[in-house]
Amino acid sequence: MCGHCTERAALAERVRALARGEQPATDPLLLPVHLQEADNWRQLVGALSVGKDTLVAIVAMCRAWTDVINGVEPPASIEQRVTPSVHARLAEWRAVLVLPHAWPGLHADRLAPDVLPPLEVARVELDAYLAGWLGLRDRPGPPWNDAMLHERLPRVSVALDIVARDAPDDARLTALALSSPGATSPFSAIDLWLQRRALQALAARHGIAFVTGLLPHLRTGAVLALVLRGDLDEAALLTLHAALRDRPDDGNEGASDLRTALALLLDAAPAATA
Repeated sequence: MCGHCTERAALAERVRALARGEQPATDPLLLPVHLQEADNWRQLVGALSVGKDTLVAIVAMCRAWTDVINGVEPPASIEQRVTPSVHARLAEWRAVLVLPHAWPGLHADRLAPDVLPPLEVARVELDAYLAGWLGLRDRPGPPWNDAMLHERLPRVSVALDIVARDAPDDARLTALALSSPGATSPFSAIDLWLQRRALQALAARHGIAFVTGLLPHLRTGAVLALVLRGDLDEAALLTLHAALRDRPDDGNEGASDLRTALALLLDAAPAATA
């Protein structure tokens, strides 16, 4: 099973949960994607036994960094943001992690802006990802494999957050949102997660009209995740709904889920504002 399959299954469950008015079921196989997307990611981690799952621990750390970078949470130690088992797993992972001089903050146990690299370092990291994994730049070295992708995830994730915050018009965000990894996406779907987040940053910066203008080039899963976040107001939902109405329904499962999610949210919108 590739990342596209796990993403599709997890997002489909989130659409079903939206229809039921419940929290999504957390199939252990889909936990990485649910953890990437959940608003209540800390409660999700706390409710599950993640054991020695390094990937879950790394995704949790990335989520914690995103919250601090975006000002959602104040600076804190990692231990304050994750469960003891996740913290222990992160400590083991970081103990053997070799980081460039510009990224000492990922070795620190403190989530705080003053340990982050500057914008230019973040841009270099995104360029490395665009070249090494997505093949969009001249590679300074060999292409990344799955192991390299997972090892570099925290750096790429933090770099994406920094660029989206400090340079929201940077063309790297558009390149990332438009570039799909194809069949090489790993089971964890972490590369698709980065793509989804880039699209969300573009929508937050430029509005839904920018997204609909790119619609023929966007991956359905990325658009569905944007809708399921719940950040779009009724006007934005209507704009997206109209743009999709003018496009043929190809019967794709993801496209069906996207239309269903839009219909559910639009049905709920009048009740929410009444």
